[in-house]
Amino acid sequence: MTTGFSPAYLLHSRAFRDDKLLLDLLLPEQGRLRAVARRPGKKQGGRSNWPAFALLAVQLTGRGELKTVRALEEQQPALQFQGDFLFSAMYINELLCRIWPQDVASEHLFALYQQSLLDLAAAQPHPGLLQPVLRRFELMLLAELGVPVDFAFDAQQQPLAVDGLYQWQAEVGLVRTGFIDANGRQHGVGWPGDALMAIERGQWHDKAQRVAKQLCRYLLQPLLGNQPLASRALFNR
Repeated sequence: MTTGFSPAYLLHSRAFRDDKLLLDLLLPEQGRLRAVARRPGKKQGGRSNWPAFALLAVQLTGRGELKTVRALEEQQPALQFQGDFLFSAMYINELLCRIWPQDVASEHLFALYQQSLLDLAAAQPHPGLLQPVLRRFELMLLAELGVPVDFAFDAQQQPLAVDGLYQWQAEVGLVRTGFIDANGRQHGVGWPGDALMAIERGQWHDKAQRVAKQLCRYLLQPLLGNQPLASRALFNR
């Protein structure tokens, strides 16, 4: 990569004055930054925006919260997504813009994002692999934000039980709230231990996927607030 440039991904862009764009960029270690850039010109094929899901190289200036893009180059072609996989990639971008604070450094976030895009691309011929990619991203993002989920031990440091039922308690973790008897009847309310343990082992059967989705939404909701994610609505069209 050219000296003075940093790898970056474009998370979001919007018009900013006549010939400029306001960009949300993700950089290694630096996290999510906001910067002003001129619209691409003839040298970039006459397009009106920089591509999402493409590895870029960016040169930034400025000491304040709003940086200025001195130069921006496309290093690799954008990954091409379709249907639910496109909506999922858009969801990942929107989620980062909504809940990752601006100018908060992260050692692992850039690599997590990059790997998640590659995982989405690899899973595209196999639709059944989509949900596990999203859940892994959400859980690892939550861990980066200081909300890790321990799927092996509960809040009392007891191993999760296959027949146990568990709920999440903020700043504590998974708390046992009941059990499932030999006939499969639930005594109490919560997520079943066998599904939580399957998530830990990467065994993404339907039950584990359903529980992981419910748990991630529960943990992300306080960070997102009341404003719904626009990308989620795309899945229901």
